[in-house]
Amino acid sequence: MGRDLAFRMFARAGAVLGLAAITSFGFAGQSGAAPADRPTDPVVLKGASLPTKLNVRPGKIVGFKWNGKWKQIPVQVDERHVVSARSLYPDIPVGYINGQVGVDEDIRSFDVEIYADPKTRSGADANANFDADDELVFLGGDAGSQAPGSAVAPQGVDASTATKVAVNDPAGGGSAYVYLFKASGNLDPSAGKDYVDYDFNLLNFEPGDTLIDDYGWTNTPNPEDSTVKTANYELHSIDRWREDELKITAGEAPGIDILDREGVSAGGLSSCGRSEFTFSANWKLDTDPGNDFNTDDEGTYVTVIDGPVRAIRSYMGANSGPYVEDVHLYYPDREDRRVNVRVHPIPQMYVWTDYSDAALGMTYRDQKNLTGVTIDGVPGQVNGQPGDDSIDLFDHEDFSDGTYAWQQVSGDKGTTTTLATAESSATPETFPAFKGFKGYYLDDSTPTDNAGERQCGGDLKAYGASGFGIDGVYPNTDPIFGIGAEPEKLSVNRIRYFGPPNQTAADADDYRARAQDPLASSASTVKVKAPTAKVYVFDKGKAPTARPGKVIRIKARAFNKGTGASGKVKVCVTGKDLAGKKCRTVGPLGAGKFKDVILKPKVKRNARGVLSGRKTFVTLTAATGDNVDGLGYFIPFKR
Repeated sequence: MGRDLAFRMFARAGAVLGLAAITSFGFAGQSGAAPADRPTDPVVLKGASLPTKLNVRPGKIVGFKWNGKWKQIPVQVDERHVVSARSLYPDIPVGYINGQVGVDEDIRSFDVEIYADPKTRSGADANANFDADDELVFLGGDAGSQAPGSAVAPQGVDASTATKVAVNDPAGGGSAYVYLFKASGNLDPSAGKDYVDYDFNLLNFEPGDTLIDDYGWTNTPNPEDSTVKTANYELHSIDRWREDELKITAGEAPGIDILDREGVSAGGLSSCGRSEFTFSANWKLDTDPGNDFNTDDEGTYVTVIDGPVRAIRSYMGANSGPYVEDVHLYYPDREDRRVNVRVHPIPQMYVWTDYSDAALGMTYRDQKNLTGVTIDGVPGQVNGQPGDDSIDLFDHEDFSDGTYAWQQVSGDKGTTTTLATAESSATPETFPAFKGFKGYYLDDSTPTDNAGERQCGGDLKAYGASGFGIDGVYPNTDPIFGIGAEPEKLSVNRIRYFGPPNQTAADADDYRARAQDPLASSASTVKVKAPTAKVYVFDKGKAPTARPGKVIRIKARAFNKGTGASGKVKVCVTGKDLAGKKCRTVGPLGAGKFKDVILKPKVKRNARGVLSGRKTFVTLTAATGDNVDGLGYFIPFKR
């Protein structure tokens, strides 16, 4: 090659400086199979459960899994804060927002913890960093194996902030792991993924209108054309409480709309005085003409978030319960819904799903009716009485101690499995007027206006209509009702899974086990080696022949063989017979990357060479920070 006696001239300085020892936990490469069997179930961690090293801006927290190498995964931080409930409405003292007694000058309030959203009256979190009440969420299927002791932190993160999250499956057993870091560069927490697409669209908004200043919070509907879409389902809403489309695309499901409406009722199933229509100030759209000129309503949006892992849709307002809160969390194959009830004593509160005629021929089943019945619009029997298809309804014991009860509609158009439970401070024993929780089912294409069959809108038919409610009267849950006693607590929790066609009771039981025992997690700090640059220099190409007074052409390569990106690299050539040092700067160089440069030093006019004038000695160096490498070798010399 024309060069000989080449050797490294410099020891590497700084190649091992600043490295933190890694602490190994358990067996390196331990399998994460168990939580991966629940790939779309969320793992939600409160900020209080994570190390303070991650008390940084939410956009700086990134997640990785280890499967032989690091792979970034999507994580999402949703900030929460405590605000005055009254601040969620304008300052105008109108209606029930000031308390059930309606005394304008007595503007009472209470505090609520809600999701922060600078686009709404909830507002931004006063603490802009990830704090104790904020939530970090990722999916169980994005967890991986435990990183081995030799693992070096990923590129673009602060290794000193490494946090290991162990994800445990209490239902199926086993563990998997996610590693959180503070990003030191421009890493995006989404990792380029978007599992849920939430398109929130208010039809009566003009350009420049905002939810803070222009939302119709009293005596007016707020029509929407809003969609939530994932790989497994699509939902459509036309106002706060009004969902009117459900298309399942999981597996081979065709994506046909099978929903008539999501129903809500208060005051009795034989009445339309309080429903999803009146809750949204759509008085004239229900079937009760007595509601047409009623103005008893307030409503406000709390949260509109479209994140990479989940979307959040949250609002308040249900007629004389302006602080009744409906929170929807949308994940890739499920919707988690929580209704926090804050209202005066009221009877017969129900939530249910009413399907359209597209669901005809599908099968309804639940945990007390495993075989199920065909949805055909023809009533049979309920609890042995005229009604629906010999269905035995849930009773209070089926929901005891936070137990989920399930209902399923399944067929060629896909499967919905709905799980429901409630958190309540009142019991039938302490409040006899409250008869407990119960199930609801109606399959009748020609329902009557009584006996719990009255239809308040939609197609005016009940196809496989199924849900959950309260029998009797639940006591006061409104903190500003105006009575001396502390309000009772009531929250209704519902999870809907959207699955492939023709799922079975066994699948529903599996979903219930997942809901009853969600993925658990624990976080701990872990020491991980920081990535470091190790830059080497090499000579490339044919060695030039040096001649006095002439310019020679030397090709050099700077090669980063380290685990981290380098800074800028200065590549130089020097030699006794050269007229000074010749340098070029390249980089930064990523791990495993190189850059070739051409150096053109001039040979001194009085150069004499060595080894009887046949050779001259040159030295190549590459330097970045504390990392310096050198290579010395002889090249031909002619006078």
